[in-house]
Amino acid sequence: MMTVTSPPFMLLYALSSAISNRPADVLLLSGGVDSSTLLAIALETGVLPRLAITVGLETGPGDGCPVHGADIDVPCNGDLAAAREVADWLGLDWQPIRLTQQDALDALMELCLELQSFDLGNLNNIALYVGAINAARIGAERVWTGDDADSLFGGYRYLDDQQDWQAYLAKRIPTIRPPFTGIAGIVGVTPVYPWLHPAVLDVARSLYRHDMFMNIPTRKRPAMPSFVDQFDSDMKRAPVRRWGKFPVRELAAMHLPDDIAWRPKTDLEFGSGMCALEATLAASVTPDDRDRIDAGGIRFFNDAHRGLFLRYSQAGGVIPAPANGQYACGSCGGGVDTGRRHCPTCGAWPADQ
Repeated sequence: MMTVTSPPFMLLYALSSAISNRPADVLLLSGGVDSSTLLAIALETGVLPRLAITVGLETGPGDGCPVHGADIDVPCNGDLAAAREVADWLGLDWQPIRLTQQDALDALMELCLELQSFDLGNLNNIALYVGAINAARIGAERVWTGDDADSLFGGYRYLDDQQDWQAYLAKRIPTIRPPFTGIAGIVGVTPVYPWLHPAVLDVARSLYRHDMFMNIPTRKRPAMPSFVDQFDSDMKRAPVRRWGKFPVRELAAMHLPDDIAWRPKTDLEFGSGMCALEATLAASVTPDDRDRIDAGGIRFFNDAHRGLFLRYSQAGGVIPAPANGQYACGSCGGGVDTGRRHCPTCGAWPADQ
């Protein structure tokens, strides 16, 4: 039985305070548990944004993802449908934005040139970039996102290995830098992160690993905990699966449909459908291209990464030299802030090797 001192209720009070103290004009709504819970609590608190915006790739009936296929348990490009369900459930204004593949590729290249980056992880940021642009067009100055509940409450699968949650957060919280901060700066809006409000951070710090993760039998909850889990044969056969972010999901279940509260963790790249762009990027790389650019010493993840680098280079993109307080990435030679291991230019990790 939950009490007012149980993690979901503690989180409710903290998030209500965060929303009241950090209002915004627009919410970028993915339809995932984090952004959807923000919207539900904002409605309850009476501090609603003017509009919720969701960005996804335009597809035809029956079209499957060319990278992951159509017959998968957790489909790609599910954010638009999930966000519509949330908006309808709460009775709130919602703006869907459907990008053609060419529009998405154009937005990707604009973003890469602005950020001086050919990190394939920028596929994750297309929805944020386009959403922010559309927020600015309606005069929005402040924009909410659902960052960074996954880091604070165990949304990532790898965090299950963290035995000392307080020690993990003590190291992690000072290093949190949501990608939307740089994107918002390019567009000219102010990023607002209710999940990073001090009251919410205090709740996270007060909890333990066993508060974040729960083993749930598949007969009770047959869905996968995350998008990537469906490609793990052991996870698919498991009679019990480990779910993270338990306090957030329990809070969401009080305000939202069950399938939203327990929606599998799905990165924006997959939820927005932008993962489909990998096929187009990879198809643009010839064997001669591959040999030529691989000779430069950059560690590419796959041909899609090579294809993004080719487009970036052809558009005049450069690799920025290290500045003061930075070291040279071991892959591309671009600048990486001292103390960090992810290269913002090429996406290499660890960049110091």
